[in-house]
Amino acid sequence: MRQPHFLLTFAINLDHGKSYEDIMLGINSGFTSIMVDRSSLSYEDNIAQTKETVKMCRPLNISVEAELGHVGQGEDYSSDGSDHFTKPEEAKKFVEETGIDCLAVAIGTAHGRYHGTPHIDFDLLKQITNVVDIPLVLHGGSGTGDENLRKAVKNGIQKVNLATELVVAGKEELETFIQDKNFDKWQLIPSFIKGYSDRLEHYVKLFDQENRAW
Repeated sequence: MRQPHFLLTFAINLDHGKSYEDIMLGINSGFTSIMVDRSSLSYEDNIAQTKETVKMCRPLNISVEAELGHVGQGEDYSSDGSDHFTKPEEAKKFVEETGIDCLAVAIGTAHGRYHGTPHIDFDLLKQITNVVDIPLVLHGGSGTGDENLRKAVKNGIQKVNLATELVVAGKEELETFIQDKNFDKWQLIPSFIKGYSDRLEHYVKLFDQENRAW
């Protein structure tokens, strides 16, 4: 599998850059990774606008992630179908034409909290992995379940987005902390960070990524 152009120990990623203004703000703010999300546009417009982002970011050593297919919202999950899943043949052409570093794919996950049971199309993931030579990204990891996520990573996913679940874990730790009426106000933020980081550590271990920073 081809590695991204710019390898970092960690990246500051602008998630779902929906407009030219969002992307320019991210670049000017020092983000080292930009996600250009034109997944709601036509396939042709997605390619055209993604190529423009790559053209801007490449000379600045900023990696570019794009989305093909469309990952919807959890509250619509029970009614959404597979019409917006990523098509392998389009994914191959999309990567070749745009020159992106990472590709976010739609294979059955959704953003936010699920209203319904997540079903991941692992056969589709394998087909995409076989024709695309850059890292694949899974959006909507929160609530998808350890077994599904671990299997996705084993079958080609190299970046998993888990924002909702990590924030909820931090919030729950904070709520437990403030039940003590004599809590130290200076420990409010550290308590949130503890819940967030403990949950993140769970996933680092789940994905067999301990002691792999370089």
